[in-house]
Amino acid sequence: MNFIKKFESNYDTAITELLVLTNQRVGGGYKEHGMIVPSLRFVASVNLETGELSQERGLLQWIIPDDTREGWGFDFEQFQIYRIRVRKHKKLKEYYLLLDILEENVSDPQLNPIKEHVSTPVTIEDGTLGTFLLEREYSWFVGAADWRGTKCNVYLMTDEEDGETAEKAYAHFQTLYQDREVWDDKFRQFSADELLELANDWYEYSDDDFDVEIPIQRDEFLRRLSIASIEVYEEGSITVYYDADEMFTDHAIVIYAKIDGKISSASIIG
Repeated sequence: MNFIKKFESNYDTAITELLVLTNQRVGGGYKEHGMIVPSLRFVASVNLETGELSQERGLLQWIIPDDTREGWGFDFEQFQIYRIRVRKHKKLKEYYLLLDILEENVSDPQLNPIKEHVSTPVTIEDGTLGTFLLEREYSWFVGAADWRGTKCNVYLMTDEEDGETAEKAYAHFQTLYQDREVWDDKFRQFSADELLELANDWYEYSDDDFDVEIPIQRDEFLRRLSIASIEVYEEGSITVYYDADEMFTDHAIVIYAKIDGKISSASIIG
């Protein structure tokens, strides 16, 4: 059985028409056997055969050839209502195989109020840290903060998936930010402990006649790190990304820690 037949065998053969309210635009897909499987999440749907409204989050998937593709096969805008033809997944609730888009920018009395709600911006306002804006498709609030003179992006995960608050992550970040000098030193020193030797393994200067290894000293390693972004989770986990000034070519450094002060690991990423 080829990949397409195997993939489609996970779905019922019956074709259904739905109205779906999208949560995002199409941003990618996974590759397999020369094909790409894009996906799109939606907020709510209406079964046009029964008229039933479902406010369960769902997922649309479809298959396109990788070698001849332009775009992702279907185009969707965020927070818009579409009439589509689908086949329902045999096991996974609210998962569908997308067959076709029949109509765009649909108005529906059941979905319109939900569309208005999810289209309304939700923010966290902080007199010191500024504004954090909810990005529903990722279940986080995003903002920016001055971290010891360097601006970095800050992502506060919502209290629950598809939620509209981030009180726990916001409280954790306030604690982190109040002691940012201490935390920043800890992150940098831990990175040096874990990655300085690796940095020197990577770092070579190429001359016309020979290669010369240039050892990176600890103080230089620390100086070349630059904060990029911070992710804070409701249970107190922290993920911090540092740019490494090409010490690992184009790779960055990612550090995993807890708000209680424990740092678990530092590695390169990207």
